[in-house]
Amino acid sequence: MSKSTLIPLLAVLMLTACASGNPPTLAPTLTVPANLTAKCPDLPLLQSGSLNDLLSNHIQVAKAYHECRNHHNDLADWLKKTGTAQ
Repeated sequence: MSKSTLIPLLAVLMLTACASGNPPTLAPTLTVPANLTAKCPDLPLLQSGSLNDLLSNHIQVAKAYHECRNHHNDLADWLKKTGTAQ
């Protein structure tokens, strides 16, 4: 066999070896419950500079923060339970 036919033959054999592996496997898709994918609400705006409005706004913001934190923690717990979180 001459060199001009040996080199292409080797190249073809090498490429054929790459094609004989296992096909790639796809990871299963997870459907996250809708209540865990909702965005946190916008924070309430301060209505005026009065102390009463400031205190009321602070309480509303704290409540919104805790609700959003609980929502995020529920999502993190769900991900850990399904084995997708590290």
